[in-house]
Amino acid sequence: MTSAVILAGQSNMLGHGQLSDLADSTLPAGARLFDLNPRPGCFGPEVGFARRLLELMPLDELWLIKYAVGGTSLFAWEPDWSAQRAAAIGQAEHGPLYQHLLKHCRHTMLGTDFDVMACLWMQGESDSRHGQAAAQYESNLRRFVARLRYDLQQPDLPFIAGLVNPPAAIWDYVSVVRNAQCAVAKASANVMLVDTDRLSKLEDDLHYDSAGQLELGRRFADRLYQHLGNTR
Repeated sequence: MTSAVILAGQSNMLGHGQLSDLADSTLPAGARLFDLNPRPGCFGPEVGFARRLLELMPLDELWLIKYAVGGTSLFAWEPDWSAQRAAAIGQAEHGPLYQHLLKHCRHTMLGTDFDVMACLWMQGESDSRHGQAAAQYESNLRRFVARLRYDLQQPDLPFIAGLVNPPAAIWDYVSVVRNAQCAVAKASANVMLVDTDRLSKLEDDLHYDSAGQLELGRRFADRLYQHLGNTR
């Protein structure tokens, strides 16, 4: 059986790490990346994640099913996407991203026996700039997780989110979004968080650099491995 992990979100999942900074091959043997929206010359947390997880777990094959779009709010990722609702915070041109993600997952897994191990989620920076989006982030994230589990027929699918940490001086509502992420993780089974503080960033203080992306991926892998060790 092939093991699969879904990776989704916005720019820090899309990735600003530079492939030229990697001394060896990007992914270890046994790992395959299916990226619906690749950023040429760049990588996200999938590299560090695959390397670390395959060190921890003897998987025959690990498929990374990725779809991330920079600058996107949860309003653009809503399962029942509404252009009118997304337009309220300037996100109408981005949707319906959830449907694209679901189609990508189903197409990639078609005809193959899969164990979907988890969904990794790195998103929320855009919502941290809009009061309306931040205020509704908790309810929007709950719906997203529930719908993804339902549509994939995986009611207990582990969902691991990276805590957002853009500069609060510009992203006025970052504490609201972080609190919402924590609330969902506290109240929901199999929803977990990964600390992103102290990851190295580019000069914009928003996007993780190559070292930061590698470490973010390792943290995702460590959290998933810890969770699976407690549940299997």
